Amino acid sequence: MRSHKYDTDPLRDPETGRIDPVEFKRRLKGWLAVALAFAVLLGGGGFLAVKGYQWYADYVTARDFTGPGQAEVAVVIPPASSSLTIGKLLVEAGVVKNAEKFRETASSRPDLWQKVQAGKYNLQTQIPALTALQQLTDPSRAIRVWLLLREGQRLDPTQINEIAKVTKLDAAAIRTYLSVTTPAAMGIPAWAPQTVAPTAAEGFLFPDTYEVPDGVKPETMVKKAIAQFNAITKKLDFEAQAETLNFGTTQPNLSKAYKALIVASIIDREVFLPEDRGKVAQVIYNRLAQGMKLDMDSTVAYAVGKTDGVFTTEAQRKTASPYNTYLNAGLPPGPISAPGEAALSAAINPEPGDWLYFVSVNLDTGETVFSADLTAHKAAVAQLQAWCAASEANRKKCG
Repeated sequence: MRSHKYDTDPLRDPETGRIDPVEFKRRLKGWLAVALAFAVLLGGGGFLAVKGYQWYADYVTARDFTGPGQAEVAVVIPPASSSLTIGKLLVEAGVVKNAEKFRETASSRPDLWQKVQAGKYNLQTQIPALTALQQLTDPSRAIRVWLLLREGQRLDPTQINEIAKVTKLDAAAIRTYLSVTTPAAMGIPAWAPQTVAPTAAEGFLFPDTYEVPDGVKPETMVKKAIAQFNAITKKLDFEAQAETLNFGTTQPNLSKAYKALIVASIIDREVFLPEDRGKVAQVIYNRLAQGMKLDMDSTVAYAVGKTDGVFTTEAQRKTASPYNTYLNAGLPPGPISAPGEAALSAAINPEPGDWLYFVSVNLDTGETVFSADLTAHKAAVAQLQAWCAASEANRKKCG
């Protein structure tokens, strides 16, 4: 009997070659079972994949915010803080979600972390750790408070009130600190009187712009300003240069450096134009050398507590005070203002001349006439009087 090609295929009838319906149904059940098994297997894998992604997403968001950020909050970063310490501060402020995540981010981004500095910052809340790190290095987010002390300001009330206003400290607390602290503890140089007094720091709070740190205390800004005074006077070689000056015979108990500081404090209250500082210094030294009274309105203004100008009335010039240089010969007992670098330099570098008098003859331009004799000085005073009488506006400026 001839062999048929379907003899080995049980699915077909070996005689006719047709598919055996019984065998087909049997095999179909097997194929369906296998397909179903694959479907279950594939479906389970998809389920596991979805669940795996969901677990990963939950893990990530459990340690980090993913949103664009919410409202801003002020955060203070103390000096020498570790990344983990900062992370904890940011968690407390609601900025980041996990302190350890912030530490890891800082470790992975040394280019950003090395730029983080102590200070106060406006940061968004609910932001990713990387965004928080970026915001901490953004200069526009740093909260910086500045204190400006101007040349010619007296310690009390002007400088004290300015410090209190900017730092939000109680002015009374600043006065208490100044009243009970030794000059040495404040950083005042040894050539100044070392007596504890409310005015011991007069003249030593150097006029400059200072950044106010967070958590500032009364002594913070005082010591900062005095440290700057010391830096400037060291640059000028102030103490050594003062030793070359002639202060006459008055105040033998005071060092020459302290006397030069007093002169500088007068200069910054009396001078209108920068180019006149050296001349005013020379007038003071010439009068001291001759034993003349200084007759400075600025010292009388200090004595009577006048802060809005230096012109004084006849009654004020009769006020009994060691600061009244119309009544007392020599320098006042201490500075009457905080002089700037230009005035300090002028005090130890007076412009040579024989002047004994000076008077501003135009308060708008600051024009000042220097004279070597009383007659010329009286003529200059007449010029000032004529200027003052020229208009109502001028009369107001003349006081």
